[in-house]
Amino acid sequence: MNNITDIEKVENLLKVGNYNKMFRINFNGYRLYLQEEPFAYYSGLTGALSAATFQGDQDAKRLNKWRNSMIDSFGQKNTEDFVQMTADFGTLLHMALVTIKEKGLINWNEEKDKAISYFIDAYKQKAIEPDFRTIKKIVYEYQKHVASLLQFVYERVHAIHAIETPAKWELLSIATPIDLFCSCRQTEKGGFTNTTINLKTSSQISKHQLDQVACEMAMWNETYDDKAVFTGIMRTKDWTEGKTPTFEYKYLDKDSALKLASQCEKRLKLCLESDSTYFPLPVNKSFEGITKVGEQPLITSKTLEQEWTEVNIKK
Repeated sequence: MNNITDIEKVENLLKVGNYNKMFRINFNGYRLYLQEEPFAYYSGLTGALSAATFQGDQDAKRLNKWRNSMIDSFGQKNTEDFVQMTADFGTLLHMALVTIKEKGLINWNEEKDKAISYFIDAYKQKAIEPDFRTIKKIVYEYQKHVASLLQFVYERVHAIHAIETPAKWELLSIATPIDLFCSCRQTEKGGFTNTTINLKTSSQISKHQLDQVACEMAMWNETYDDKAVFTGIMRTKDWTEGKTPTFEYKYLDKDSALKLASQCEKRLKLCLESDSTYFPLPVNKSFEGITKVGEQPLITSKTLEQEWTEVNIKK
């Protein structure tokens, strides 16, 4: 039995430019990023920062508008499962961003159909019967977030270069996908500059999230020659109907970001040096064959690389 599951390819969704490709996998319950050539594995940035930071649950209020109706429909446990699965519908936002880049518009009927299909599949993956009344609410709220994203691109973005593109922090063996690398304004009348942007749908922008984007800019600049000089968070909002869609945007210049990233690096190094590190030893052990009374059991070990080779052989 292979212990690698939930394999997802992570690469620039625009399919252009000289950017890295990685795989996001589940290995014995751990979410890791895997590079094939040369073979290497990485912890995720978000999980690493969470393990190295004293913080409250910043995401507890996400998507609350339809959460309560789900509790009515399915009860608390199923709702927790579903919110965990869909709290970050960044995948859909990234796909919408590709459409905006390539077509310069959003067809709302197409966007609605795509979102309905996505959320129906999300229900089924958790063995929950789809509730179309709730899905309709979710999809409408999602479309409002897309409209907010569309407005941000119109007001601030000059050129989109990469979407959901992996960057690495080799010293700490950490990787993460960068939601957006683009040329954009930091203010309404500012000049266009290369910027890494994290897209959020949370209820507010937190200090912890600013730490994250500071690290993301440092990782991007370590990984690629085309450097970012700003980093930011764009939060899509549930804007008032009948008015122009709105968004919230906070940014850091290069010096401020690198200062924060340096502070995070010190915390993360301490975690790596601990026996209870967030970064697992990627070896799978299992008992093999038959052991009679009095015999020594045979225990075999497989490294992550060996397991990954088996996955590729079976393709």
